[in-house]
Amino acid sequence: MQVWDAITGNPVYTYRGHSNNVNAVAWSPDGQRIASGGGNSLVGTVQVWDAVGGDSVAVDGGNVYTYHGHVGAVLAVAWSPDGKDITSGSKDKTVQVWVAERSDVVLSIAERSLLVM
Repeated sequence: MQVWDAITGNPVYTYRGHSNNVNAVAWSPDGQRIASGGGNSLVGTVQVWDAVGGDSVAVDGGNVYTYHGHVGAVLAVAWSPDGKDITSGSKDKTVQVWVAERSDVVLSIAERSLLVM
């Protein structure tokens, strides 16, 4: 995954960690972190990165947090307005809400549990 300079068109930071497609990206409300979602049809992950740094985020150039829990590719990610939670939607037909600073799932909603009114 890369962040590009919109004026010059040059890459600014490169984030390495997803082993498959990156399908969704969202900046935290304070602009300090980036959440990304990806994966394949068997497993999906949400990863959180320090927005500034790219390859220098960690010693190995990796991400800050990785959330495992979807059994299909993650197709959407969004931060809560206060930046404390991240919501992810997956091809596995679930929505999960994560504590942004940990890998704890605080809410998981499956397709069958949704009510249409």
